[in-house]
Amino acid sequence: MQSAEDDSNVVSGINVTPLVDITLVLLIIFMVTATFVSEQGLKVNLPKVLTRENAPSPAISVALGRDGRLKLMKKDVTLDELKNQMALEARLDPTVKVLVKIDKDLPYNNVAEVLDAIKLAGINKVALAMDRK
Repeated sequence: MQSAEDDSNVVSGINVTPLVDITLVLLIIFMVTATFVSEQGLKVNLPKVLTRENAPSPAISVALGRDGRLKLMKKDVTLDELKNQMALEARLDPTVKVLVKIDKDLPYNNVAEVLDAIKLAGINKVALAMDRK
């Protein structure tokens, strides 16, 4: 038979510490893997090249799809909105970097318009995204 003193040592509640530990580990895993998700938000067929150069990081991404849709950090924008936003970014950080992803089948005129809008805003560090052959 157990005495009254033995009953005071019995744990009657659930220990949630392991549950909290597992939850925090899963949260960290999701946060780390979320950075690997494509930022583009627009399907762009990039041109293929033999050489490879690392993209600037961190960088603002601008994507121009085959259908002419223009996206700035996954948000649809017009060319005028892109100019305004790039001017704002250049004022906030003069060393800002921009990574431009443009579909390989677009006419050169469309490419020139986007690059011109970025350069006129005062941004000097612009890179074009390309896939490796």
